[in-house]
Amino acid sequence: MQVVLFRHGHKDFMPPEDPSLSARGFDQAKKLATLVANNQLPKPTHCWASDKIRTLQTLQDVIKQTSSHSEQTKQLSIRSHQESQQQFRNRIQNFLNEMDRRAENTQHKNETHYICTHYDWIEEAMSLINCDKDLNSYEFSSWAPAQYLIFDLYDGCWHLTQKGAVT
Repeated sequence: MQVVLFRHGHKDFMPPEDPSLSARGFDQAKKLATLVANNQLPKPTHCWASDKIRTLQTLQDVIKQTSSHSEQTKQLSIRSHQESQQQFRNRIQNFLNEMDRRAENTQHKNETHYICTHYDWIEEAMSLINCDKDLNSYEFSSWAPAQYLIFDLYDGCWHLTQKGAVT
């Protein structure tokens, strides 16, 4: 099974609680769809987005183009003010565990999951993902809008195969 972990595209700043993508972010979303259409990124079978509009907007063109299954989930959302750091960490771990369970099931081995989320979620996930690379190293410490990592999941490990960004 393959996972492509994305940070959403560049966002507007208003409204502050749930801003849309900016013009630059919508351009990144279109370029993302072009990369998929040109086989420069794998075609998703499943697209996961947080409950914030900018994550779905980032994947929307890809979803339309590929007719992939899509789902918005609060599991991928930013940390809420009511949530402790441990609760946030547990929520992320639960989602990652679900990806691991899918990867162990042979009927899911040919799936490609696009996961579009937020900087704080990704930052925390880097310390939780069981990877063949040290995701806590400086190389992975900064995530620009529309940046991604591609992993192959097998043998209980996330194997990093590519790092990139939609510019």
